[in-house]
Amino acid sequence: MEVVPAHSKSLIYFRSPLHMQPPSFISSFRDFAASVYQFLLFHANPLWIQLCYFFLVSSIGFLLLKILPMRDAASKPEDLDLFFMAVSANTVSSMVAVEMESFSNSQLVILTLLMLVGGEVFTSIVGLQFTRIKLEKKETPYDKASIELSSKELGKVADQLELGTMESGAISPGSGSDLRYNSIKHLGFIVLGYFLVFHVIGYVLILVYLSLIPSARAVLEGKGIHFHTFSIFTMVSSFTNCGFIPTNENMMVFKNCSGLLLLIVAQILAGNTMFPSFLRLVIWILKKHTKRQEFDYMVRNHAEMGFDHLLPGPHAALLALTVLGFVLVQLFLFCCLEWRSVGLDGLNPYRKIVGSLFQSVNSRHAGESIVDLSAVSPAILVLYVVMMYLLFASIFIFYLPLPHMANSMHGIQSRLENTYDKVPSSLYFFYSFRRW
Repeated sequence: MEVVPAHSKSLIYFRSPLHMQPPSFISSFRDFAASVYQFLLFHANPLWIQLCYFFLVSSIGFLLLKILPMRDAASKPEDLDLFFMAVSANTVSSMVAVEMESFSNSQLVILTLLMLVGGEVFTSIVGLQFTRIKLEKKETPYDKASIELSSKELGKVADQLELGTMESGAISPGSGSDLRYNSIKHLGFIVLGYFLVFHVIGYVLILVYLSLIPSARAVLEGKGIHFHTFSIFTMVSSFTNCGFIPTNENMMVFKNCSGLLLLIVAQILAGNTMFPSFLRLVIWILKKHTKRQEFDYMVRNHAEMGFDHLLPGPHAALLALTVLGFVLVQLFLFCCLEWRSVGLDGLNPYRKIVGSLFQSVNSRHAGESIVDLSAVSPAILVLYVVMMYLLFASIFIFYLPLPHMANSMHGIQSRLENTYDKVPSSLYFFYSFRRW
């Protein structure tokens, strides 16, 4: 029988309460957060995740808009109106319940952040990170199934090595799931770089334009809007296709500033309808100059990347042609019907063409305008309704009876094959839906 010294008993008696304390609040909260994270990652419906995301961000934006002072102290909009503005900015729907010039500079910054985190490109980056994390959790590098070959496969590899039909370098342990994981990771960096480059360049160009053109600068000075605030607000709003402009008249006060309109047109196309095509072009350039296998994997296995904006080459080219076709049709009709309208009155032919181009690009789906839509002819309004109805990745495809063409169009091949025998050369209309 072991004898325990008296002093040991006393030590145990006095120290045991310290070692038997219940878990702290921080550790309990950490465990709860980890459980919620696992549930959202693997079990929650992506639709509910998006709804919760937009509701949470819009609610935070509403509280900040309410706390921060308005530009005019006498202006006190209702809480519902402020919440409506927060939701409208976060969902990039550009519906206004409060005059834009009523917001202070700090409130315009909050609206800018709401548009930034609610835009198509940003949310696609978040969705891509979810895909990468889920793949990392499901397929760890130490998974036995991923690092061991079955006896049958091992025997085949050994036989091929003995016969000299396979080189030892052909056995690549990272050529499967690791390559897919690395490709998704690289794609995330590419989209993030695309996102940052267009925002930085757009902000700088708009700021430079305002500093060089006195007429544009005079408009902002007369309204008391900071140049930097206007530049970053307009750039984010245009790239996300929200359509908010920090002036009550939207872009009507800048209809003489053709250079500014062209800069905004480029931002609108890059952030919405032309995003998949530009992304494909960037990946093709990186693949051509870096020769990295991750970029080659993206090009050859776009469907396995889990990123809907990554399209096959023919699909991306047809999307660009479709966007260009829609813009040209609208430009032609708008010039024919509105050339002598009140909205374009006082502009020279060059500015009229640029203004018409600006209107044509904004119908899908930014909503910025240099004319009063109430004064536009009904035929143009009907045209705009049709354009707004089309999704950003809608494509018109003249499908010719070429087998390799059908094979390259992943995702719509089955639809083409169902109608191939009946209609050899037809016009098809497809939609690409947004998905996390």
